[in-house]
Amino acid sequence: MSQPYLFNKYIASIYRQSKNEFNQQVARLDIRATEGDLLLFISDHPQVSQRAIAQEMVLDPSLVARDLRDLRTKQLVTRTPDPNDGRAQLIALTSLGQQQAIEIRQVMATWWQKLFAATPDADAAVLNTQLAAVYATLQTRLKGTE
Repeated sequence: MSQPYLFNKYIASIYRQSKNEFNQQVARLDIRATEGDLLLFISDHPQVSQRAIAQEMVLDPSLVARDLRDLRTKQLVTRTPDPNDGRAQLIALTSLGQQQAIEIRQVMATWWQKLFAATPDADAAVLNTQLAAVYATLQTRLKGTE
């Protein structure tokens, strides 16, 4: 098998398995995996625009809009007008959203710790550095197409 095919296979499999297990572990929070990812992103980037969320997370803007609407209904995020751009909304976590982000971060950290403990040949720090480099390249390419 060619290496690029294997990359796709591995990345997709890791992503699906992590999200399936994540959904099971946080079912009581009544959020889906993508909503959890959004809460974590907003936690790391307070007062971020909806457009920036879609760009940085490489998500379809309509998916982001739908999930943010659902998170707002669940009182996990707020939307306020951007004083620098009347067309944009700034997204922030509510207190409940912050609490859930903390819990989600703990669930994810535990999941990854267990995975790396069961995979002694994998080095979490090296993988993180390599994936961060690939992500940075992709972000540069995305920004070049705007």
